[in-house]
This record gives sequence, C-alpha cells and structure tokens, in this order.
Amino acid sequence: MKLDTIQSKPSSGYIGKGAIILTILAGTMAFTNPPREEYLNYASDQLSAEIKKSICQESQVPEFLKGLSNTLVNTCNTLVTTQRNLIKDTIDKSTTRQNTVLFSVYTTEIAGYKYQTLGGFGNFLTFPTKDPKTSQSTSK
Repeated sequence: MKLDTIQSKPSSGYIGKGAIILTILAGTMAFTNPPREEYLNYASDQLSAEIKKSICQESQVPEFLKGLSNTLVNTCNTLVTTQRNLIKDTIDKSTTRQNTVLFSVYTTEIAGYKYQTLGGFGNFLTFPTKDPKTSQSTSK
C-alpha cells in the first residue's frame, strides 16, 4: 500500500511575496506623502470653515444688532474668505512638520489650541484637540 504524501511549499515564498508587497506599499506611501504646501491649504480651509461655523452665525450677533444680522453674517463670511492668505500665513508660522518619508505629522499651535494632523496617501487626518481652558483646569 502506497501513501500519498503532500509536499509542503517552503514558507520563503510567502516571505518574499510579503516583502514585495511591503516595498510597494512603502514606495506608494513615500510618493503620496503630502508636502507642507498641501497641508497649509488643507489647514487654512479647515480653520476658515471653523471660524465661519463658530463666529459668523446669527446666534453670535448681539441682540441690539439683530436687524442687521444677515448683513453682519455675510460680512463676517466675506472677511474670513478674503483673509485666507493671512490665515494660511499664520498657520505656516505656527506649524512644525515631522517628515518620516512614509507620512508626515503636522503640529499647529494657535491661540492655545494644539492641532495634530497626519498626512499620508495624499490625505490628511486631524486628531481632536482639547480646549485649552479645560486642560488648564484639569492640570492644576
């Protein structure tokens, strides 16, 4: 009686394929690591939107100016839009970049807030920040 034997493949074939895939992934990450200028555009868009959302709202208009609220909100939005270069310059001066070749970590500190953003694969992911007022009271 003859027993059939199963020949096993050497595991080095899987290791080689894995190394190739990791090399391709690393090359793609390095090639798509966004430069500082792209981050500045992204961050200034995000900050402009946040300013418009938090400040340029009818609810922020004092009661005695309620009759002018639409005009004031529109003026606020226009002001933020026209000052985009100033916002971008402010972010540029308050940002540090840690470039790891495969991805970058941008740290921006503005008005006591510290924003950390991961840049990779041509995209950005900003991590939530803590309100400096609440973090000061908890650190005492």
